Amino acid sequence: MLKQKLAGLMAVSATVALLSAVPAAQAQIAPRPDRVDIYSYSDAPVVSPGDNPANWSARQNVVDSQRYDQLTRTNPAFRAARIRKECGSINEPDLYQQCVATFY
Repeated sequence: MLKQKLAGLMAVSATVALLSAVPAAQAQIAPRPDRVDIYSYSDAPVVSPGDNPANWSARQNVVDSQRYDQLTRTNPAFRAARIRKECGSINEPDLYQQCVATFY
């Protein structure tokens, strides 16, 4: 009986020693820029504070959508960049024209 308790205690202490020797995993988080430009012309993914569900706001989503719509209506360079990005990979002429028409 004493041998079983001693064996159990040794197993627990060995497990604790092993766990304390293994370093904890560290999440790697990209640094947050002070200002995020959600309308960049880059193909690189952009992380904005609104991507975090804790920071999501329906009101801010509406504001951002209205800003996007305003830019597509009034800024030809922005509209052309969005058309290239969203419609550029469409090879079917009819579908391409339908896609382009959504920007006007």
